[in-house]
Amino acid sequence: MLRMWLVALAIFAALGGTASADVFDDNPAAVSFGPGDVQLFARGPDGRILHRSLSGGTWSNWTAVDGLDAGSGPAAVVFGETLYLFARRESDGALWQNTLVNGAWLGWVPLGGGLASAPAAGVRRGNAIVDVFVRGLNNAIFHRALVPGTGWSAWQSLNGNATSAPAAVGFFSGGTIDVFMRDASGAVAWRWASGSTWTPAAEWAPKGGPIQGAPATVTPAVNVLNLYARGADDGLWHHRHVNESTTWNRVDSTRLNSSPAGVSDAQGREYLFARIGGELHWREVTAAETATPNWGAWSSLGPVALPPAPPPPAPPAPPAPPAPLTTLNPRLTWTYKASRTSTRLGSLTLSRIAAGATVKVTCSKGCSAKRWTTTPKKSTLSLKRFTRRSIRVGRTIRVEVTAPGRIGSVKTLKMRRKRGPSLTSRCLPPGATSPQRCAP
Repeated sequence: MLRMWLVALAIFAALGGTASADVFDDNPAAVSFGPGDVQLFARGPDGRILHRSLSGGTWSNWTAVDGLDAGSGPAAVVFGETLYLFARRESDGALWQNTLVNGAWLGWVPLGGGLASAPAAGVRRGNAIVDVFVRGLNNAIFHRALVPGTGWSAWQSLNGNATSAPAAVGFFSGGTIDVFMRDASGAVAWRWASGSTWTPAAEWAPKGGPIQGAPATVTPAVNVLNLYARGADDGLWHHRHVNESTTWNRVDSTRLNSSPAGVSDAQGREYLFARIGGELHWREVTAAETATPNWGAWSSLGPVALPPAPPPPAPPAPPAPPAPLTTLNPRLTWTYKASRTSTRLGSLTLSRIAAGATVKVTCSKGCSAKRWTTTPKKSTLSLKRFTRRSIRVGRTIRVEVTAPGRIGSVKTLKMRRKRGPSLTSRCLPPGATSPQRCAP
């Protein structure tokens, strides 16, 4: 009983201690929902996990999977229509998980532990088990499994002396899970499990090398596994997992600045990703299930960063100044005969009437008509209806001419003793109720 307690305490210390705030194994991760679909994840410069997708041959922009201050590169797996995303949180050094269901992220939840690297994850063929692996603070590889109906298993030590993040894959039709890491010698080491039984029983089997950083696993067909790594020369190296082979072959000498990541979206086709300089690059591999793959060239996806914010909209152009209002300028003419007490108008005519203008005539008192409003069809209008009788001295006739969008005209004719009537002209701006002096 004491021995079991001591073992449990050792696992807790290895997984739960304080981790460094460094970024561990800052490589990308990629998964696929099917042919033509690639989901790519990487850690951005601000510590957020960023996501973009390839669909229909076109890459989307980067978007943030917010809510985690990531202290490592991510790991991801797809099971059915669900995507599981994992990363080490910088503030506590523990493993955290987010889940994408029907296009929506459910949010980050803790899975515990204390990580000294990025995590790795894989799904076993033929069953629903999701396996996740981390490098503990004592450099051993630790494992948890998500089993439907049961949930996450407890952390289990797989021993080893890892010097990189692990890589995991379920490629075999028998439903196994394989895990790889870089050991203390710089070479790749390997274990696999059928059910809960791990082989080799205690130690890790060699798979050749040396490499830098974490290896990457891609399965382009059932029972076919390709391993990729950044070699000691910074180039991309490839290992075909066949029997007990430990042979690695250099793909090319392009200098990588991160460990690679890979995914297969269709039989025999792979996509590889790695940082080259300050940008993330990708390449396509065809005939990847054969011993002689066809290697496409590296192409840049640009920096791992959110797209720049759109520029603020330009301020609206100032409205054009309103056109100056024009003033109506009708002409009022008359003939008269004045006496001491009244004036008899022989004629009264309004001319120069603008098209569409309205004429309103009112007489204060004593005229033969009191008021008249009309819209003349001609530019001259006779006002003889107001002149059929004499108009007493002091009485007035007011003629108002208005039109939409114009300054109106108000002319007032006042009868005077023994003299001709006096004429006063005023202006009536749109909306005004009282005449005003006209502008010079």
